[in-house]
Amino acid sequence: MPATGPITLPGTAPSVPGDWAGDRLASLAARLIAAPSENPDPDGWFELLAVDALEREATALGFRVSRQPVAPGRDNLHIVAAGDRPAAPVVFLGHSDVVPAGAGWTRDPFVPVVEGGRLYGRGATDMKGGLAAAIAAMDVLSRDTGFAHPVELIVTVDEEDYATGVRRYLEEVPDREFVACIVAEPTDLDVVVGCRGAANLHLDIAGVAAHAGRPADGASAIVAASRIVALLQAEHEDWAQRAGETSWAPTWNVGRIDGGHGTSIVPDRCAIDVDRRMMPHEQPDEILRDLLAAIDDAGITSDTITVTGRLDMSMPGFLTDEDDPLPRLALDAVRASGIPDARIRRWTAACEGGFLARQHGAPTIVLGPGDVTTEAHQPDESVALRDLDAAAEAYVRLAAALADRVGHHADLGGAPDVPPPHAVDTPSLSSSP
Repeated sequence: MPATGPITLPGTAPSVPGDWAGDRLASLAARLIAAPSENPDPDGWFELLAVDALEREATALGFRVSRQPVAPGRDNLHIVAAGDRPAAPVVFLGHSDVVPAGAGWTRDPFVPVVEGGRLYGRGATDMKGGLAAAIAAMDVLSRDTGFAHPVELIVTVDEEDYATGVRRYLEEVPDREFVACIVAEPTDLDVVVGCRGAANLHLDIAGVAAHAGRPADGASAIVAASRIVALLQAEHEDWAQRAGETSWAPTWNVGRIDGGHGTSIVPDRCAIDVDRRMMPHEQPDEILRDLLAAIDDAGITSDTITVTGRLDMSMPGFLTDEDDPLPRLALDAVRASGIPDARIRRWTAACEGGFLARQHGAPTIVLGPGDVTTEAHQPDESVALRDLDAAAEAYVRLAAALADRVGHHADLGGAPDVPPPHAVDTPSLSSSP
Protein backbone atom coordinates (compact mmCIF):
# COMPACT_ATOMS: atom_id res chain seq x y z
CA MET A 1 0.00 0.00 0.00
CA PRO A 2 1.63 3.29 -1.00
CA ALA A 3 2.19 6.01 1.55
CA THR A 4 0.10 8.54 -0.36
CA GLY A 5 -2.47 8.68 -3.09
CA PRO A 6 -5.57 6.66 -3.89
CA ILE A 7 -5.66 3.08 -5.07
CA THR A 8 -8.05 2.23 -7.87
CA LEU A 9 -9.77 -1.09 -7.40
CA PRO A 10 -11.56 -3.13 -10.04
CA GLY A 11 -15.32 -3.42 -10.41
CA THR A 12 -17.35 -1.65 -7.77
CA ALA A 13 -14.41 -1.32 -5.37
CA PRO A 14 -13.81 2.17 -3.98
CA SER A 15 -10.38 3.77 -3.73
CA VAL A 16 -8.33 3.66 -0.55
CA PRO A 17 -7.63 7.29 0.39
CA GLY A 18 -4.08 8.20 1.29
CA ASP A 19 -5.12 9.65 4.65
CA TRP A 20 -5.52 6.11 6.04
CA ALA A 21 -2.15 4.92 4.78
CA GLY A 22 0.77 4.96 7.16
CA ASP A 23 0.58 7.37 10.09
CA ARG A 24 -3.19 7.63 10.52
CA LEU A 25 -3.72 3.86 10.66
CA ALA A 26 -0.71 3.36 12.94
CA SER A 27 -2.02 6.13 15.21
CA LEU A 28 -5.39 4.44 15.51
CA ALA A 29 -3.76 1.11 16.39
CA ALA A 30 -1.56 2.93 18.92
CA ARG A 31 -4.55 4.53 20.62
CA LEU A 32 -6.13 1.12 21.01
CA ILE A 33 -2.91 -0.34 22.44
CA ALA A 34 -2.71 2.57 24.91
CA ALA A 35 -6.10 1.50 26.30
CA PRO A 36 -4.96 -1.58 28.30
CA SER A 37 -7.32 -4.54 28.20
CA GLU A 38 -5.46 -7.36 29.92
CA ASN A 39 -7.39 -10.54 30.54
CA PRO A 40 -7.31 -11.73 33.23
CA ASP A 41 -6.64 -8.38 34.91
CA PRO A 42 -6.00 -8.31 38.67
CA ASP A 43 -6.97 -4.62 38.79
CA GLY A 44 -10.44 -5.36 37.42
CA TRP A 45 -10.36 -3.06 34.40
CA PHE A 46 -10.43 -5.91 31.88
CA GLU A 47 -11.63 -4.57 28.51
CA LEU A 48 -13.38 -1.43 29.75
CA LEU A 49 -10.77 1.08 28.56
CA ALA A 50 -10.34 -0.55 25.17
CA VAL A 51 -14.08 -0.86 24.57
CA ASP A 52 -14.53 2.82 25.42
CA ALA A 53 -11.72 3.72 23.02
CA LEU A 54 -13.17 1.61 20.23
CA GLU A 55 -16.60 3.16 20.73
CA ARG A 56 -15.15 6.68 20.57
CA GLU A 57 -13.24 5.93 17.38
CA ALA A 58 -16.20 4.30 15.66
CA THR A 59 -18.64 7.01 16.71
CA ALA A 60 -16.30 9.74 15.48
CA LEU A 61 -16.29 8.08 12.06
CA GLY A 62 -20.08 8.13 11.94
CA PHE A 63 -20.66 4.42 12.49
CA ARG A 64 -23.65 3.09 14.40
CA VAL A 65 -22.39 1.55 17.63
CA SER A 66 -24.25 -0.54 20.18
CA ARG A 67 -23.08 -2.26 23.35
CA GLN A 68 -24.05 -5.67 24.58
CA PRO A 69 -23.42 -6.10 28.34
CA VAL A 70 -21.60 -9.31 29.23
CA ALA A 71 -20.42 -8.60 32.79
CA PRO A 72 -19.94 -5.42 34.86
CA GLY A 73 -17.63 -3.18 32.86
CA ARG A 74 -17.35 -5.73 30.05
CA ASP A 75 -19.39 -5.04 26.90
CA ASN A 76 -19.32 -6.47 23.42
CA LEU A 77 -19.46 -3.90 20.63
CA HIS A 78 -21.46 -4.07 17.42
CA ILE A 79 -20.24 -1.53 14.88
CA VAL A 80 -22.19 -0.96 11.66
CA ALA A 81 -20.93 1.12 8.74
CA ALA A 82 -23.32 2.91 6.41
CA GLY A 83 -24.76 0.74 3.68
CA ASP A 84 -28.35 0.88 2.52
CA ARG A 85 -28.38 -2.13 0.21
CA PRO A 86 -30.92 -4.65 1.60
CA ALA A 87 -28.46 -7.53 1.73
CA ALA A 88 -26.68 -9.82 4.13
CA PRO A 89 -23.67 -7.98 5.59
CA VAL A 90 -19.98 -8.63 5.29
CA VAL A 91 -18.90 -9.12 8.90
CA PHE A 92 -15.52 -8.60 10.52
CA LEU A 93 -14.91 -10.27 13.88
CA GLY A 94 -12.40 -9.33 16.57
CA HIS A 95 -11.86 -9.15 20.32
CA SER A 96 -10.94 -6.28 22.61
CA ASP A 97 -8.92 -8.15 25.24
CA VAL A 98 -5.21 -8.97 25.24
CA VAL A 99 -3.18 -11.44 27.27
CA PRO A 100 -1.37 -10.00 30.31
CA ALA A 101 1.81 -8.13 29.44
CA GLY A 102 3.96 -10.36 31.62
CA ALA A 103 7.71 -9.99 32.14
CA GLY A 104 10.59 -9.55 29.74
CA TRP A 105 9.61 -6.29 28.03
CA THR A 106 12.29 -3.77 27.10
CA ARG A 107 9.67 -0.98 26.90
CA ASP A 108 6.35 -0.14 28.55
CA PRO A 109 3.86 -2.55 26.95
CA PHE A 110 1.07 0.02 26.98
CA VAL A 111 3.03 3.03 25.73
CA PRO A 112 3.08 2.25 22.00
CA VAL A 113 6.12 3.31 20.01
CA VAL A 114 7.15 3.00 16.37
CA GLU A 115 10.68 1.80 15.71
CA GLY A 116 12.16 0.43 12.51
CA GLY A 117 8.84 0.34 10.70
CA ARG A 118 7.11 -1.60 13.47
CA LEU A 119 4.52 -0.62 16.08
CA TYR A 120 5.33 -2.03 19.54
CA GLY A 121 2.92 -2.67 22.40
CA ARG A 122 0.79 -5.39 23.95
CA GLY A 123 -1.95 -6.20 21.46
CA ALA A 124 -0.14 -4.74 18.44
CA THR A 125 -0.52 -8.11 16.72
CA ASP A 126 -3.23 -9.79 18.77
CA MET A 127 -5.29 -7.93 17.92
CA LYS A 128 -5.47 -4.15 18.18
CA GLY A 129 -3.74 -3.93 14.80
CA GLY A 130 -6.37 -6.06 13.12
CA LEU A 131 -9.19 -4.06 14.71
CA ALA A 132 -7.64 -0.79 13.52
CA ALA A 133 -7.29 -2.16 9.97
CA ALA A 134 -10.94 -3.28 9.94
CA ILE A 135 -12.17 0.11 11.20
CA ALA A 136 -10.08 1.91 8.58
CA ALA A 137 -11.46 -0.31 5.83
CA MET A 138 -15.03 0.26 7.01
CA ASP A 139 -14.46 4.01 6.92
CA VAL A 140 -13.15 3.85 3.36
CA LEU A 141 -16.13 1.77 2.25
CA SER A 142 -18.73 3.91 4.04
CA ARG A 143 -17.42 7.13 2.49
CA ASP A 144 -17.57 5.82 -1.06
CA THR A 145 -20.84 6.89 -2.67
CA GLY A 146 -20.75 3.93 -5.04
CA PHE A 147 -20.55 1.32 -2.29
CA ALA A 148 -23.85 0.54 -0.56
CA HIS A 149 -23.33 -2.94 0.89
CA PRO A 150 -23.66 -3.28 4.69
CA VAL A 151 -20.41 -3.97 6.55
CA GLU A 152 -20.21 -4.73 10.28
CA LEU A 153 -17.61 -5.32 12.98
CA ILE A 154 -18.36 -7.49 16.01
CA VAL A 155 -15.92 -7.01 18.90
CA THR A 156 -16.17 -9.47 21.79
CA VAL A 157 -14.73 -9.45 25.28
CA ASP A 158 -12.97 -12.32 27.06
CA GLU A 159 -11.71 -14.13 23.96
CA GLU A 160 -8.37 -14.83 25.62
CA ASP A 161 -9.88 -16.61 28.62
CA TYR A 162 -13.38 -18.12 28.71
CA ALA A 163 -15.01 -16.68 25.57
CA THR A 164 -17.92 -15.32 27.58
CA GLY A 165 -18.33 -12.42 25.16
CA VAL A 166 -19.04 -14.48 22.08
CA ARG A 167 -21.25 -16.80 24.11
CA ARG A 168 -23.39 -13.87 25.21
CA TYR A 169 -23.54 -12.71 21.60
CA LEU A 170 -24.83 -16.15 20.56
CA GLU A 171 -27.42 -16.14 23.34
CA GLU A 172 -28.94 -12.78 22.43
CA VAL A 173 -28.44 -12.38 18.68
CA PRO A 174 -30.79 -14.37 16.45
CA ASP A 175 -29.51 -16.39 13.54
CA ARG A 176 -28.63 -14.07 10.68
CA GLU A 177 -27.42 -14.45 7.15
CA PHE A 178 -23.89 -13.20 6.52
CA VAL A 179 -22.19 -12.93 3.15
CA ALA A 180 -18.97 -13.85 4.93
CA CYS A 181 -17.21 -13.64 8.28
CA ILE A 182 -13.62 -12.34 8.27
CA VAL A 183 -11.82 -12.82 11.58
CA ALA A 184 -9.13 -10.14 11.86
CA GLU A 185 -6.74 -12.25 13.94
CA PRO A 186 -3.02 -12.28 12.98
CA THR A 187 -2.31 -14.71 10.13
CA ASP A 188 0.77 -13.03 8.60
CA LEU A 189 -1.77 -12.01 5.92
CA ASP A 190 -2.26 -15.59 4.78
CA VAL A 191 -5.85 -16.65 4.20
CA VAL A 192 -6.74 -19.19 6.88
CA VAL A 193 -9.68 -21.41 5.91
CA GLY A 194 -9.60 -23.80 8.85
CA CYS A 195 -9.17 -23.50 12.60
CA ARG A 196 -9.09 -26.24 15.14
CA GLY A 197 -11.39 -25.89 18.10
CA ALA A 198 -10.26 -25.84 21.72
CA ALA A 199 -11.53 -27.54 24.85
CA ASN A 200 -10.22 -26.81 28.34
CA LEU A 201 -10.73 -29.85 30.56
CA HIS A 202 -10.26 -30.07 34.34
CA LEU A 203 -9.64 -33.45 35.98
CA ASP A 204 -9.84 -34.12 39.73
CA ILE A 205 -8.05 -37.23 40.97
CA ALA A 206 -8.89 -38.49 44.45
CA GLY A 207 -6.74 -41.03 46.27
CA VAL A 208 -6.14 -42.13 49.88
CA ALA A 209 -3.78 -40.30 52.23
CA ALA A 210 -1.22 -42.22 54.27
CA HIS A 211 2.09 -41.74 56.05
CA ALA A 212 4.97 -41.46 53.59
CA GLY A 213 6.80 -44.13 55.57
CA ARG A 214 4.14 -46.67 54.45
CA PRO A 215 3.01 -45.58 50.94
CA ALA A 216 1.27 -48.91 50.40
CA ASP A 217 -1.30 -47.94 53.04
CA GLY A 218 -2.57 -45.18 50.76
CA ALA A 219 -3.21 -44.49 47.08
CA SER A 220 -1.27 -41.65 45.47
CA ALA A 221 -3.40 -39.26 43.44
CA ILE A 222 -0.21 -37.81 41.95
CA VAL A 223 0.96 -41.20 40.70
CA ALA A 224 -2.47 -41.70 39.11
CA ALA A 225 -2.23 -38.23 37.55
CA SER A 226 1.18 -39.06 36.10
CA ARG A 227 -0.30 -42.13 34.41
CA ILE A 228 -3.03 -39.94 32.91
CA VAL A 229 -0.37 -37.54 31.62
CA ALA A 230 1.49 -40.44 30.01
CA LEU A 231 -1.75 -41.64 28.42
CA LEU A 232 -2.40 -38.21 26.91
CA GLN A 233 1.18 -37.82 25.70
CA ALA A 234 1.09 -41.18 23.93
CA GLU A 235 -2.13 -40.21 22.14
CA HIS A 236 -0.68 -36.80 21.25
CA GLU A 237 2.48 -38.33 19.74
CA ASP A 238 0.46 -40.84 17.74
CA TRP A 239 -1.66 -38.09 16.18
CA ALA A 240 1.41 -35.97 15.44
CA GLN A 241 3.14 -38.87 13.70
CA ARG A 242 0.13 -39.54 11.49
CA ALA A 243 -0.36 -35.86 10.68
CA GLY A 244 3.24 -35.42 9.56
CA GLU A 245 4.15 -31.96 8.37
CA THR A 246 0.52 -30.85 7.93
CA SER A 247 0.08 -30.16 11.68
CA TRP A 248 -3.66 -30.48 11.03
CA ALA A 249 -4.35 -32.83 13.90
CA PRO A 250 -5.77 -32.83 17.41
CA THR A 251 -3.36 -32.22 20.27
CA TRP A 252 -3.21 -32.67 24.02
CA ASN A 253 -1.35 -30.27 26.32
CA VAL A 254 -1.23 -30.63 30.09
CA GLY A 255 -0.92 -27.02 31.18
CA ARG A 256 -1.18 -27.28 34.96
CA ILE A 257 -0.92 -29.85 37.75
CA ASP A 258 -1.63 -29.20 41.41
CA GLY A 259 -1.68 -31.80 44.15
CA GLY A 260 -0.52 -33.13 47.47
CA HIS A 261 0.00 -31.62 50.92
CA GLY A 262 3.68 -32.22 51.65
CA THR A 263 6.51 -34.65 51.16
CA SER A 264 5.63 -36.78 54.20
CA ILE A 265 2.04 -37.51 53.13
CA VAL A 266 0.82 -39.80 50.37
CA PRO A 267 -1.25 -37.35 48.29
CA ASP A 268 -4.98 -37.92 48.34
CA ARG A 269 -5.72 -35.27 45.71
CA CYS A 270 -4.38 -33.96 42.44
CA ALA A 271 -5.88 -31.78 39.71
CA ILE A 272 -4.92 -31.48 36.06
CA ASP A 273 -5.87 -28.75 33.58
CA VAL A 274 -5.66 -29.93 30.00
CA ASP A 275 -5.92 -28.17 26.64
CA ARG A 276 -7.37 -30.32 23.86
CA ARG A 277 -7.31 -28.87 20.34
CA MET A 278 -10.24 -30.32 18.42
CA MET A 279 -10.89 -31.02 14.77
CA PRO A 280 -13.94 -29.18 13.40
CA HIS A 281 -16.19 -32.24 13.57
CA GLU A 282 -15.38 -33.14 17.20
CA GLN A 283 -17.59 -32.37 20.19
CA PRO A 284 -16.07 -31.40 23.56
CA ASP A 285 -18.51 -33.34 25.71
CA GLU A 286 -17.70 -36.49 23.76
CA ILE A 287 -13.97 -35.85 24.18
CA LEU A 288 -14.36 -35.62 27.96
CA ARG A 289 -16.55 -38.71 28.07
CA ASP A 290 -14.05 -40.72 25.98
CA LEU A 291 -11.13 -39.53 28.10
CA LEU A 292 -12.74 -40.66 31.34
CA ALA A 293 -13.59 -44.00 29.74
CA ALA A 294 -10.00 -44.40 28.54
CA ILE A 295 -8.69 -43.69 32.04
CA ASP A 296 -10.94 -46.45 33.38
CA ASP A 297 -9.90 -48.84 30.59
CA ALA A 298 -6.23 -48.21 31.35
CA GLY A 299 -6.74 -49.39 34.92
CA ILE A 300 -5.86 -46.03 36.45
CA THR A 301 -9.07 -45.89 38.49
CA SER A 302 -9.71 -48.39 41.26
CA ASP A 303 -11.44 -48.78 44.59
CA THR A 304 -9.01 -46.22 45.99
CA ILE A 305 -8.50 -43.89 42.98
CA THR A 306 -11.36 -41.97 41.40
CA VAL A 307 -11.23 -39.50 38.53
CA THR A 308 -13.88 -36.92 37.71
CA GLY A 309 -13.80 -34.26 35.02
CA ARG A 310 -15.52 -31.17 33.77
CA LEU A 311 -15.42 -28.99 30.69
CA ASP A 312 -14.30 -25.45 31.63
CA MET A 313 -14.41 -23.90 28.16
CA SER A 314 -14.82 -24.92 24.55
CA MET A 315 -14.42 -23.13 21.25
CA PRO A 316 -15.61 -24.83 18.04
CA GLY A 317 -13.40 -25.14 15.01
CA PHE A 318 -14.38 -24.61 11.39
CA LEU A 319 -13.23 -25.47 7.90
CA THR A 320 -14.29 -23.53 4.83
CA ASP A 321 -13.82 -25.23 1.46
CA GLU A 322 -10.74 -23.81 -0.28
CA ASP A 323 -12.76 -23.70 -3.50
CA ASP A 324 -15.45 -21.51 -1.93
CA PRO A 325 -15.44 -18.03 -3.51
CA LEU A 326 -14.51 -16.38 -0.18
CA PRO A 327 -10.95 -17.79 0.19
CA ARG A 328 -10.19 -17.21 -3.50
CA LEU A 329 -11.42 -13.62 -3.41
CA ALA A 330 -9.49 -13.03 -0.18
CA LEU A 331 -6.27 -14.39 -1.66
CA ASP A 332 -6.65 -12.17 -4.71
CA ALA A 333 -7.28 -9.17 -2.44
CA VAL A 334 -4.21 -9.79 -0.29
CA ARG A 335 -1.89 -10.36 -3.25
CA ALA A 336 -3.20 -7.22 -4.95
CA SER A 337 -2.44 -5.34 -1.72
CA GLY A 338 1.29 -5.98 -1.97
CA ILE A 339 1.66 -9.44 -0.39
CA PRO A 340 2.46 -11.65 -3.42
CA ASP A 341 3.48 -14.67 -1.33
CA ALA A 342 0.17 -14.92 0.55
CA ARG A 343 -1.31 -18.41 0.53
CA ILE A 344 -4.35 -20.36 1.67
CA ARG A 345 -3.71 -22.54 4.68
CA ARG A 346 -5.11 -24.01 7.86
CA TRP A 347 -4.28 -22.80 11.36
CA THR A 348 -3.04 -24.60 14.44
CA ALA A 349 -4.52 -21.87 16.65
CA ALA A 350 -8.18 -21.50 17.60
CA CYS A 351 -10.39 -18.44 17.25
CA GLU A 352 -14.00 -17.36 17.71
CA GLY A 353 -14.81 -17.67 14.01
CA GLY A 354 -16.08 -21.18 14.65
CA PHE A 355 -18.87 -19.81 16.84
CA LEU A 356 -20.21 -17.58 14.05
CA ALA A 357 -19.69 -20.22 11.38
CA ARG A 358 -21.74 -22.66 13.45
CA GLN A 359 -24.43 -20.15 14.48
CA HIS A 360 -24.96 -18.38 11.17
CA GLY A 361 -23.75 -20.91 8.61
CA ALA A 362 -21.52 -18.28 7.05
CA PRO A 363 -18.35 -19.00 5.08
CA THR A 364 -15.53 -17.94 7.40
CA ILE A 365 -11.83 -17.13 7.10
CA VAL A 366 -9.15 -15.67 9.35
CA LEU A 367 -7.07 -12.88 7.85
CA GLY A 368 -5.06 -10.24 9.66
CA PRO A 369 -1.76 -8.42 10.15
CA GLY A 370 1.02 -9.88 12.27
CA ASP A 371 2.02 -13.46 12.98
CA VAL A 372 0.32 -15.39 15.76
CA THR A 373 3.30 -17.72 16.26
CA THR A 374 6.29 -15.37 16.27
CA GLU A 375 4.77 -12.05 17.40
CA ALA A 376 1.63 -12.55 19.52
CA HIS A 377 1.59 -13.26 23.27
CA GLN A 378 5.29 -12.38 23.63
CA PRO A 379 7.39 -9.62 25.23
CA ASP A 380 7.95 -6.67 22.90
CA GLU A 381 4.97 -7.67 20.76
CA SER A 382 4.91 -5.70 17.52
CA VAL A 383 3.38 -5.50 14.07
CA ALA A 384 4.86 -4.17 10.85
CA LEU A 385 3.30 -0.90 9.68
CA ARG A 386 3.43 -2.28 6.15
CA ASP A 387 1.24 -5.19 7.23
CA LEU A 388 -1.31 -2.87 8.85
CA ASP A 389 -1.61 -0.94 5.59
CA ALA A 390 -1.82 -4.11 3.51
CA ALA A 391 -4.50 -5.57 5.80
CA ALA A 392 -6.68 -2.46 5.54
CA GLU A 393 -6.35 -2.41 1.78
CA ALA A 394 -7.08 -6.13 1.51
CA TYR A 395 -10.20 -5.73 3.64
CA VAL A 396 -11.46 -2.98 1.33
CA ARG A 397 -10.72 -5.03 -1.77
CA LEU A 398 -12.32 -8.15 -0.31
CA ALA A 399 -15.50 -6.44 0.92
CA ALA A 400 -15.88 -4.75 -2.46
CA ALA A 401 -15.37 -8.03 -4.33
CA LEU A 402 -17.87 -9.83 -2.09
CA ALA A 403 -20.46 -7.08 -2.56
CA ASP A 404 -19.88 -7.11 -6.31
CA ARG A 405 -20.23 -10.88 -6.46
CA VAL A 406 -23.41 -10.92 -4.39
CA GLY A 407 -24.88 -8.13 -6.44
CA HIS A 408 -24.16 -9.81 -9.76
CA HIS A 409 -24.23 -13.52 -8.95
CA ALA A 410 -25.92 -14.00 -5.57
CA ASP A 411 -24.25 -17.39 -5.22
CA LEU A 412 -21.79 -16.83 -2.40
CA GLY A 413 -22.58 -18.42 0.92
CA GLY A 414 -23.54 -21.63 2.57
CA ALA A 415 -22.25 -23.24 5.70
CA PRO A 416 -18.59 -24.16 5.90
CA ASP A 417 -17.76 -27.83 5.68
CA VAL A 418 -17.73 -29.39 9.10
CA PRO A 419 -15.85 -32.65 8.56
CA PRO A 420 -12.44 -31.78 7.10
CA PRO A 421 -11.84 -33.69 3.86
CA HIS A 422 -8.27 -34.64 4.77
CA ALA A 423 -8.51 -34.74 8.54
CA VAL A 424 -6.38 -37.06 10.59
CA ASP A 425 -8.40 -39.94 11.97
CA THR A 426 -9.20 -39.17 15.60
CA PRO A 427 -10.25 -42.31 17.44
CA SER A 428 -11.17 -41.88 21.05
CA LEU A 429 -8.63 -42.77 23.70
CA SER A 430 -10.78 -45.71 24.66
CA SER A 431 -10.67 -47.25 21.17
CA SER A 432 -8.58 -50.23 20.37
CA PRO A 433 -5.36 -49.50 18.47
